[in-house]
Amino acid sequence: MMFFLEETLINTLVGMCITYTCISVPFLFVKFTEKNSLLVKCGLGVLVGLASAYIFRDGIANHVALFSVIISPITFGFIFFGYPVLIFGIITSTLFIFGDTSYYDVFSVVYFLCLVGFHLTKRRGMAYVIISYSIAQSVNLFSHVSALSESGYWQLAIAKTSLSLVFLMMLYFAFGKLLDLSTSQHYFKKASETDPLTGVSNRRSIDLYLKKVEQSENTQFCVFMLDIDNFKSINDNFGHPFGDTIISTVAKLIKKNIRSHDFVGRYGGEEFIIILNSSLDNALPVAEKMRVIIEEHVSETGSQESVCVTVSVGIAEHASGSPVNIAVANADSALYKAKTGGKNRVEVY
Repeated sequence: MMFFLEETLINTLVGMCITYTCISVPFLFVKFTEKNSLLVKCGLGVLVGLASAYIFRDGIANHVALFSVIISPITFGFIFFGYPVLIFGIITSTLFIFGDTSYYDVFSVVYFLCLVGFHLTKRRGMAYVIISYSIAQSVNLFSHVSALSESGYWQLAIAKTSLSLVFLMMLYFAFGKLLDLSTSQHYFKKASETDPLTGVSNRRSIDLYLKKVEQSENTQFCVFMLDIDNFKSINDNFGHPFGDTIISTVAKLIKKNIRSHDFVGRYGGEEFIIILNSSLDNALPVAEKMRVIIEEHVSETGSQESVCVTVSVGIAEHASGSPVNIAVANADSALYKAKTGGKNRVEVY
């Protein structure tokens, strides 16, 4: 029994490390790069399937395999990433495991059916993993009553089941800490790159984005410099809180009228910078549409008065091979031209 416990503990720790690595590294990659594509999920499914197969082989070789350790990579991959990981994980592990032992075959079929059943009925979380495991293990043990009785294996089976439940809870606790850490880190990362008033990128994030654009192969884009007209008089007449509302409203209207792969940031005060991944011919109508939409939006002041806000926009197309800051400076020059030319207009450098 002592040998069994020692070997089981080693196998459990190995399985825990493998599971934690297989899930935590992709999870952090997705969390911070936001590349949560189907291809990533399918690849992860294959990875956790191979991890389960390895843990199974290692445990069987030493006669200390815990079913909870074997299924944990697929289980937590499913919890964190969804059905593609589950499907590809099961397919991959089945190719290497299924048919080697009827004990695991019965357990795994019942377990994953229970887990998916709970998930489909919106019953998710670690409690339902434990319930699924308990149901599957009960079915597994009672379907092999004769074999267990003849070999006197009941004591070891009960010990394995108890250890399995402890293992699952330990791994769940470890992933809980990972979630807390990644959430807080992600929050602070976002906070450091986001303007708190508008929710768009701040000046630090703008500089990082421009540097990234300059280093990329995508050389066709246009820079918009957009400034709210007569903003000082808005502040003077209606107060700074209302002025903040105007800035926030303009930012929302800008975001609604650009694509997800375009960029908007608050350049300073009431001025915004927009990077549109289009040629000048395509960008010009977007700028004009944006100007009209902002002009047509009426902002209530809280009294009987209302305010129609207008903006001036300067556009410059980035010349391939030239520094991005030249395009920014050119757009700024075009904005100055729009301001001196009467405001509420779009000018091209």
